[in-house]
Amino acid sequence: MIVVWILLGALVAFALLNIAWRYVSRVWSVPCPSLIARSVDNPMLGRLTRTTLGRMELHPGQRIVEIGPGPGRLLIPAAQRILPGGEAVGIDIQPGMIARLKANVEKAGVTNLQPILGDATQPHVPEASFDLVFLCTALGEIPDRPAVLAQAYRALKPGGVLSITEIAGDPHYQFRSKVQRLAEAAGFRLQAMQGGWWFYTANFIKS
Repeated sequence: MIVVWILLGALVAFALLNIAWRYVSRVWSVPCPSLIARSVDNPMLGRLTRTTLGRMELHPGQRIVEIGPGPGRLLIPAAQRILPGGEAVGIDIQPGMIARLKANVEKAGVTNLQPILGDATQPHVPEASFDLVFLCTALGEIPDRPAVLAQAYRALKPGGVLSITEIAGDPHYQFRSKVQRLAEAAGFRLQAMQGGWWFYTANFIKS
């Protein structure tokens, strides 16, 4: 009985934290704190990771960028999938996340991944030089979403892909209609919408 009450208490605490974070994020667009990076790269998320990577259709030789990679839950295995010949870049605005990403990259022995500390609404990579730019539960953390999608468009080669994944329950969750509207306003064309509203990936083509 005690265990049941502990579990219920934990669920209630999580729900209250989620609600509070969602409210605060709507006012200040608070990014995921680097202090909770351990929960972000939890092994229990492995199935979500594999599904998301599969939806992006990665293949050897690609040049890819993740905006808001955090500790590298997606970016590190993505970098491994694009070998040989592929190059990966991760742009994150939080020094704590970049530090953890670098540590995880070294631990995994990945040599084709470059972490960049910076604001993704500003140019950090050469124009028209990447095959894929992706964001996972990160778009809602960025106050100026049109600006970050404009930079994604700038970074991609003609025919390159912008991939946006959202998971319900994330405090910064963005609805499919809103993501599509923002992407199309930046010049992208919808290629595919995969998954249900609770966990979807929207892929867009740079015209």
